[in-house]
Amino acid sequence: MSEVSLKTTRLVMSVVDIREETDECKTYRFVSALNQEIFPYKPGQDVKLYFDTPLKKNDFRLYSIASSPTRREYMELTIKSEHGQFAPYFLAQAKVGDQYVVEGPYGRFLSKPLKMIEEKKLDTLVFLAASSGIVPFRCFIEYAIDTGLDVDIWLFYVNRTRLDLIYRRLLPKLLEGYPKLRLLLNFTREHEISKPELYEVVYDLKDELKERIDFLFARRLEFNDIASRVENWKEAWYGICGGARFIAGDRQMGQDGMMQKLEKGGVERSRIEIDSYGTK
Repeated sequence: MSEVSLKTTRLVMSVVDIREETDECKTYRFVSALNQEIFPYKPGQDVKLYFDTPLKKNDFRLYSIASSPTRREYMELTIKSEHGQFAPYFLAQAKVGDQYVVEGPYGRFLSKPLKMIEEKKLDTLVFLAASSGIVPFRCFIEYAIDTGLDVDIWLFYVNRTRLDLIYRRLLPKLLEGYPKLRLLLNFTREHEISKPELYEVVYDLKDELKERIDFLFARRLEFNDIASRVENWKEAWYGICGGARFIAGDRQMGQDGMMQKLEKGGVERSRIEIDSYGTK
């Protein structure tokens, strides 16, 4: 992929499709409304989405781009309500045919491992996602499928319950499209349930894909859950995306975040990159 310019571009884009992911999350597909070419970007980068909320005219929020830059005819954003002052209004009001200003690209998340892969210096990626933190990793995995990358990818995906799972229809397609992808679904507030019931969480999952999915219930993801599965964990590169507590923990509660868990487990800080989201 050619080098992406640091210059940002504003586009007027139309919503052409809306997919409901959960009760509080939707994926929006945008196309250029004025026949402008969608600006180039790399997996993991963000855009500003502008929207007039009842509280502020021409307000905006940064969102990770959900779709791969190889799919140039459209751009997808997955937006989850965090009960803030932007996303709840957008989710309630945005409809097919509406036009919005989208500006980008921003950020460098996931650019380092991509460069290392291109230089043949990396063969294992570990993605740690909580809730909508899966979005930039979805983008990267689609990019890996489209460009024929040949690296192992582990996706550890944390949610409270099955009802919070984003991309339950897309995950099987990612597994099928990228044979070197493995997935662990961690439901922190779910208790032991049957295997058939678990597999129903992921929509229309073929039998041959089940061996690449694992589950963890009723507790938080720990470093040993990663090290026991990723054979060469010391040489892997780690991307963490989620809320501040997922990444950095809670000092008052005495809880480590994924950053501390990795470092205490022996992962070098230079092999860890984070992308945090706030209330949107």
